[in-house]
Order: sequence, then structure tokens, then C-alpha cells
Amino acid sequence: MTIGRILTLTGSVVLISTASFAQPMSDADYCHQLSSLYRMFSRAQTANATAAAAMNECDKGNFAVGIARLEQILNDRRIPLPPRG
Repeated sequence: MTIGRILTLTGSVVLISTASFAQPMSDADYCHQLSSLYRMFSRAQTANATAAAAMNECDKGNFAVGIARLEQILNDRRIPLPPRG
């Protein structure tokens, strides 16, 4: 077995074992993660007022509204949503 394969297998085992102990993400963290994901995939596009309003809701602490809107926008663009933990 080559060193590359060993490192790949070791990394996979570490990721799997770490994921099993991960705690659920707070609404605030998830809302901000969705905002970051939207920004990452939308850099070349014009601003989206709905997305901006959703990110503003996250900043104001209205996480349920922000999350719902951002998830809808990302789903419409076929961008996979991150796991919540």
C-alpha cells in the first residue's frame, strides 16, 4: 500500500469518527454557514435582495426566517446544504 493510500484511509477514518461525536450546530452558526455558502457561490452574480434580507435576518437574530429563506435560495440553485451536525 502506498503512503498516499494510507494517508487517505487514515483521514477518512478520522473524519468519520469525528463526525459521530459532532454536536448539533446552533441556529446562529447554521444561519451564518448558509450565508457564507451563498456568498461563496454567488460572487460572480448580481446581488440578490432576498438573500441580502435573509442574511440580515440572521444578523438580527431571526434565525428561523433567515435559515428558511437561505435554504430555499440555495436549493433553487441546486447548491447542497451543509449538514447541521
